[in-house]
Amino acid sequence: MTIYVYDGSFEGLLSTIFQIFTDKVLPINIIDERHCQFGLLDEIRRVDADETRVERVLYGLNQCSDGRAALLVYKMFLSELPRFEMAILCFIKTVMASHENILGNYANPHIAEALRIEKMIGREVHRMHAFVRFQKSVEGIFQAAINPDFNVLPLIGSHFEKRYADQPWLILDTLRHYALYYDLKTTRFLESDDPLLAISPARHDGQWQDEKEDLYQQLWVSYFHAVNIQERRNPKLHLRHMPRRYWRYLIEKC
Repeated sequence: MTIYVYDGSFEGLLSTIFQIFTDKVLPINIIDERHCQFGLLDEIRRVDADETRVERVLYGLNQCSDGRAALLVYKMFLSELPRFEMAILCFIKTVMASHENILGNYANPHIAEALRIEKMIGREVHRMHAFVRFQKSVEGIFQAAINPDFNVLPLIGSHFEKRYADQPWLILDTLRHYALYYDLKTTRFLESDDPLLAISPARHDGQWQDEKEDLYQQLWVSYFHAVNIQERRNPKLHLRHMPRRYWRYLIEKC
């Protein structure tokens, strides 16, 4: 009845999985230390993050999968689905046990589950590319707030770097309380206590906005309604492509 505990990071999880392989046991669960709840009979084993172990796991995965499995494992980690740690462990064991690239074997339940999660993550990333709405702040930074189902903020930075390379921007995940910030040179993550997040769309009071922002929003809403053809309205199709849960931060839906 062994439960492995890690620090909640991707590196910590991979280090824990390396230790599980070393111990040659199948744990009943792998748990983030921030959400620990144990029974009286549980045997707890805590594992610290180790860079060398992480590199060995990632190298082994890519060697067995033509370089694809490591990124797939990272996407599974970002999914934050229930018991995703155990799903990653089963996936890694399956990949490592195969003498050839097994990622095309959809009949294997662990491979099929990993690919299903990858598809879900890809869909969410695509929606973030489409639904992010930047607003200019008083500090001249273009800011946007998102509330995605999955932790996809680390996967969308390169898209916005290329698309908005000439302006500083910040994307805030209001659910997970951290942000991605581009300063015209580099992109980095900001924690919730960073001073740059003191003035952000999460305040909902409008005091953080540039004085001309309301005018630009009115122009955008006018354009949105002007191109909308009433006779061709299809609410069901509209909701399928733009689910209601994303409307909160869409200017044209406010």
